[in-house]
Amino acid sequence: MRQEPIRVLQIVGRMDRGGIETMIMNLYRNVDREKVQFDFLAHYGREAVYNDEIRAMGGRIYEMPALKDENHVYYWRYFTYRRALKKFFKEHSEYKVIHGHMTNTASLYLPIAKKNGVTCRIAHSHSTKGKAGLLGVVTDLLQKPVYKFATDFFACSEGAKGWLYPQKLIDAGKVQILANAVDGQRFRFNPDLRQKMRQELALGDCFAVMSVARFRPEKNQIFLIEVLREMVTQGQDVVFVFAGDGPSEARVKEKAAEYGLEKHTRFLGMRTDVAELLQAADAFVLPSLFEGMPVTAIEAQAAGLPCVVSEGLTQEMNVLDAVQYLPLEPKLWAQALIGLNGRFREDTYERIAAAGYDIHTTAPWLQEFYIKKHQEGFM
Repeated sequence: MRQEPIRVLQIVGRMDRGGIETMIMNLYRNVDREKVQFDFLAHYGREAVYNDEIRAMGGRIYEMPALKDENHVYYWRYFTYRRALKKFFKEHSEYKVIHGHMTNTASLYLPIAKKNGVTCRIAHSHSTKGKAGLLGVVTDLLQKPVYKFATDFFACSEGAKGWLYPQKLIDAGKVQILANAVDGQRFRFNPDLRQKMRQELALGDCFAVMSVARFRPEKNQIFLIEVLREMVTQGQDVVFVFAGDGPSEARVKEKAAEYGLEKHTRFLGMRTDVAELLQAADAFVLPSLFEGMPVTAIEAQAAGLPCVVSEGLTQEMNVLDAVQYLPLEPKLWAQALIGLNGRFREDTYERIAAAGYDIHTTAPWLQEFYIKKHQEGFM
């Protein structure tokens, strides 16, 4: 008789194409789903990019009422949210392992899960800095006690360790780094695919600079319009390609129009074919004000692209010595990107795998971790 897979509950915001969500999907696609299935406790109550794929792979998606929208925390939702959590975990005793990626409310769902028999409660730090303003203060208050209620502690980088967890926990060796690995084969440089994608994007022979990120203030895409303006002023035949959507997108488009740069930009919206889009690019940019361990930078290096990123972002993303770290000054970025024009593109698959960022190593490790923790839950 065939044994049913264990089910692990991933606690997330919503499964759109962000860095955290992409990392989870990379793992989900590469575990043995006859042994381990992912289910999702999502928030915000609307369909997301990855939902159809999740269901096709056998995953279940449950919805929780959110405490906040994109910009505000609503205190009156607190009791509604707690009631929904209590009801969910009381009705779903099958979960012995939960993996909490949504740290801002983890101090609420982790103790409720514990009370309802969840024996493995993973907290996962994906960032190195909180949000600004009152929302940031409230979020910080909610997530700082996370370590008191979790049983296992993950982080995407050394910086993300120190941001969420107390030093005594780190010094005791209790926080594990889970690399934001990618499917290196999917991103492997392919000259024929590059030509096809450049034709689809109408790039011609121009120098193509790629940004892949949600349009949010901390992702800082508006800075890239200043960089583009500087490059065009210097006579460069350049196009900046933006993949993603979000609340800041309209402002970025307005700035491009204000400078008369429409023909030098491509706004593609939310895309699921990022591996293919990266083939068309000549360089990758990440002007974020803060990041944990951005999976997009690993994807770009796996595709053989040089990267220019904000100074202060983690040095850990520079896995192939292909990342330049610069202060947020448009002229410096323009100069750096111009210097990359005509750079030789190489197949970096073997190097990505050797650096430990290929998903075919990370997924089996996590699969066995989940199975072990699930078994311990019945001892």
